[in-house]
Amino acid sequence: MTRPIYSAKVTWVLAGVCLLGLAGCKEDPAANAAPAPRSLELSVEQVLARPVDRLYSTPGSVTSEERIEVSSRASGYIQRIGANEGDVISAGDILVEIDPTDVEGAIRRAEAALSSAQTSLQNAEADHARLAGLQKSGAVSTEALRQATVARDLARAGLAEAQAVRDTALAGRKYTTLLSPIDGIVVARRKQVGDLASPGIPILTIESRKRLLFRTSVSESQVANVHVGAAARIEIDALAGIDIPGQILRVIPSGDPVTRRYDVELALPADLDAFPGMFGRAHFVIGSDMVVQVPNLALANRGGLTGVFVAGDDSVARFRWVHRGRVFGPSTEVRAGLEGGETILAHDDGRVRDGDLIVVVEGSGQ
Repeated sequence: MTRPIYSAKVTWVLAGVCLLGLAGCKEDPAANAAPAPRSLELSVEQVLARPVDRLYSTPGSVTSEERIEVSSRASGYIQRIGANEGDVISAGDILVEIDPTDVEGAIRRAEAALSSAQTSLQNAEADHARLAGLQKSGAVSTEALRQATVARDLARAGLAEAQAVRDTALAGRKYTTLLSPIDGIVVARRKQVGDLASPGIPILTIESRKRLLFRTSVSESQVANVHVGAAARIEIDALAGIDIPGQILRVIPSGDPVTRRYDVELALPADLDAFPGMFGRAHFVIGSDMVVQVPNLALANRGGLTGVFVAGDDSVARFRWVHRGRVFGPSTEVRAGLEGGETILAHDDGRVRDGDLIVVVEGSGQ
């Protein structure tokens, strides 16, 4: 069997195409060469490790130091409630009025008993005076005078008791009208008109905003580092961006046996526009650490990585990735990548490339 003539032609054609492809794949070395280093006049700064506060942070909430449960000492049906949840009230405002029928009845009974006791004392004193005169003349015995004296003393005691009962009944009258003891806000209404008010059962709950506290808790391992009177910093989520100074007001020296945490209360500024119940965090200073910091303006982003340009002894800028930590105003903590003592570019304007030659601007840090 003879081989087809055209197979040799195809072979030569394929070989020619491969040669042309190889020729097209040749790259121009100059096109992909790294850019030539440049000389740039830039400011530099030496990286330093500075002492910063070591913080211990705990979550907590804003609370009111004055939270009052309004209740009545008198029993009776509620006739009127003068406030609802969210109402702003002032000291002396009428909050609750209770049906005074039972109280007024008790007052009338007490006044009647008092009048009876007064009459009994008048009769006892008259009898005692009459028998005392007769006893001097020998008309009555000493025993009769003694009995009259006892009756007079009992009448006096009965009058004192009747007066106390009357005063107690009169005191109950003021508990049928409940007034607000403070300026504040009604945060809970637990009874309705027509409900029976009973002694000790809350009707309304009011809170004052004049003195707000921040309540949190600390672990037993840190409670020794938290001292009354020490300053602390507070962040409230609803007031983002505001650095709130606080002062430790009290540390409750009794921990929760389950969580092993101790309650701490911090005083907040009087003019703080916050509400009880707002969530936040308290930051306690428990020591200090030496932390490497760089200016925020020195941080550069190259290829999705954040770092700084370090100027070596040969004045060549070399990009170094860093692991950032906390932000301290104009500077940022560097947790990895720098040790302190390096010279870095003080400001990244986006022009610098790895390998550029740095010409230090006169007056910048070395």
